[in-house]
Amino acid sequence: MSRGAGRGNVIIDSLPDNKYKVSDVDNAGDPEYCGFLHASGGWYIIEITGGTEYRYAKGDADYATNWTGRAELSYGYYSETF
Repeated sequence: MSRGAGRGNVIIDSLPDNKYKVSDVDNAGDPEYCGFLHASGGWYIIEITGGTEYRYAKGDADYATNWTGRAELSYGYYSETF
């Protein structure tokens, strides 16, 4: 994932599993969030702080509830989360 020119432009370069698809994007403030879903119900959410810091949360089910509560999730580095 990388930032394009200008605020809110996020370009997906690679995913932990290419079977995840973008489901939701919240770029209304800082941090920004991007949510991904897998057909199995698995999910992950990326929290982008200051436009340069990327942290991840993931789960196996209940994406809608976790997306709604995304600001309260525990986020970690990619290597810790995956």
